[in-house]
Parts: sequence; C-alpha cells; structure tokens
Amino acid sequence: MKRSLTAREWILLGLLGVVALVSGYVMLFYMPMTARRDAAREETELCRLQAEAAQVRLEEKRRMERELEELFAGEGEPVRLADYDNLQPVMLELNTVLSETEDYSLSFGTVDTSRTIVRRSISLSFTSGSYEAARATLRHLCGSAYRCLLDSVDLSISGENGGSVSVNGVLLFFEYLPK
Repeated sequence: MKRSLTAREWILLGLLGVVALVSGYVMLFYMPMTARRDAAREETELCRLQAEAAQVRLEEKRRMERELEELFAGEGEPVRLADYDNLQPVMLELNTVLSETEDYSLSFGTVDTSRTIVRRSISLSFTSGSYEAARATLRHLCGSAYRCLLDSVDLSISGENGGSVSVNGVLLFFEYLPK
C-alpha cells in the first residue's frame, strides 16, 4: 500500500533538496575555491616580499660595487689587512710613532681569533708637550700602514695655556686569519 505524500511532506522534501544542493555547492565548490584563492594570495604576498628583499640585496650589492670602484680608482693602493701574527711590525710602527712623545706605555690585551678577522687590543697611554702634538700622534697612529681603530680615548691637559697632554686609549689592530 502506497500512500501519497502530502503537500507538507513535498514542501519539506523540497526544502531538504534545496539545503542539500546549497550544502553540496558550499562544501564541494565554494570552500575549496576560497581556500585556493587564499593560498594564491599568500603565495603572491610571499613572492612580493621575496622580490623586495632581492631588490634590497641588489641595491646593496650595487652600492658596494660603486664603493669598491671608487676605492680602487682613488690615488694609491688601498690599505690591506696584514696577515695574522703581525705583532713585530706593529710594535715597530708603534715605537716609531710614539717615540716622538715625552713618554708612553703599552699594555697588550687579549687577541680575538674566533673569526677570520683577528682583533688585537692594545691599551696605550702617552704624554705630549701640546695638544697639537698629541693630535698629530693620534692621527699618525690611525693612519698607520696597519688597519686599526682608536677606541676609548681620554685626553687630560695639565698646566695652563696648553701644557702637557696625557692621552689614554685603546687601539684595536685588525689582522687577517686565513682559515
């Protein structure tokens, strides 16, 4: 015995069909397309960021190449890093420069050999007859044949009208350690 469906049941079945169709569309088409769209947007953003980073690296490389061209186009040979264990020539250079002062003392610190560029720390103190003489000595130290950096400089002037000048500081000499 077959019974026919009432109008209410037909309406409910129609609504169930519409819900099934909408759910199927959302689950099978809309959600996967949305996920692919979001993934494409993320990939596009990642590519944009990578392109920007590459552009920055390219500009930095071009800037460094220009600096190298200017350095090598300039007068004279650029000062190069001395090879490691360069203490004897550095001592001769320091003695030559500091012999023009009234008195001086040197104290050798640690040598940092943890990287390719070795750092040799030397504490120095000297006394000069005038500020100009102390300044000339410091300029001579910084302009020496060996790469160095003058750090922690302390000047004290004793006497009036530019009497003797005491200078304390740290020199960092840089040397190349081939690996």
